[in-house]
Amino acid sequence: MADRPQLFEQTSQYQHWRFTRASLAKLRTENNRQGVERVLHGLRQEAQGGDQEASDTRIAEATANMLTPEEELKLIDFYLKMINVYVTIYRASKLLKPESLDNVKATAINFMKRFYLHNVVFDYPPKSIMLTCFYLATKVENAFMKIEDFIRPLAAAEAKRGSKTQTKSEDVLGLEFIVIQSLQFELAVHHPYRAAYGFYLDMQAFINEKDVLRETYDRTAHYIDKSLHTDLVFHYQPSQIALGAFKLAAKEKDLDVDLYLTQRFDARSLELLYSVLDEIQDGIATFATTSKEEAQAIDLKLILCRNPEKNPNSTLYKRTVAAQGDVPYVSDSDSD
Repeated sequence: MADRPQLFEQTSQYQHWRFTRASLAKLRTENNRQGVERVLHGLRQEAQGGDQEASDTRIAEATANMLTPEEELKLIDFYLKMINVYVTIYRASKLLKPESLDNVKATAINFMKRFYLHNVVFDYPPKSIMLTCFYLATKVENAFMKIEDFIRPLAAAEAKRGSKTQTKSEDVLGLEFIVIQSLQFELAVHHPYRAAYGFYLDMQAFINEKDVLRETYDRTAHYIDKSLHTDLVFHYQPSQIALGAFKLAAKEKDLDVDLYLTQRFDARSLELLYSVLDEIQDGIATFATTSKEEAQAIDLKLILCRNPEKNPNSTLYKRTVAAQGDVPYVSDSDSD
């Protein structure tokens, strides 16, 4: 009789959202290639019946500024980082309870990372996608708030920054189905936080330095937060990421967690585990986030290579809307 699969191996996250590094890179490269093709096709459609010379100039400009897969990732990462900022805003306004903050944040980040495995920033610039993923995460993690309450702190923050645009309810809700569809209607997300707490409780039976262990556990959350922005979630199980984060925190606090591991795992399992934990620790420690200046430079390029079929400011979009007599929602890019 074959061994029954572990509980996590039965989840949609394990079955549908795990990739090798090579397959993940190939998926993103192919998405980017198809996105570029859609942009050029849209620009050619937009040019029909117009000034050919001006059209050629516009296509050349878009081609010269077309984002690479790496630039797409950098821009997405910047807005993933902004989720942390918005968590702070909602915590200050008491719209999110302290116990829900980590899960809402982690789920929103995960949703956005998954979304851009099937979409590109040429079609859907990250700002509105980020807000939609955040709002959807509040529902999934039992921290639901009315859309009016969700928008209010955003509007206040944008006014304080002197933003030229103001987020509206339709900016968030209009993309909700598109996001859910891109997530393949699989909204359950498993995070390392709970696993880390489980390890903390279990370690208490093996480690005598209880105060240092508590400090190590508290510090582990910092490394889990960092891990959310990496691709580790697509390669490893939450419990493995949690243990890798614990190991990084233990190094800081000079705590020997190997004492625990050697008593919990046999030699063969430990050999395999250490290899995985080394990769996870390296992935967390070496990850570098995108700076605001870098994101703004990429966003300026994106303005020149948006897909006109989905850009409300384009002639093609307006022409299509006029012909259909309907206004499909598409987010607008804003890098302020």
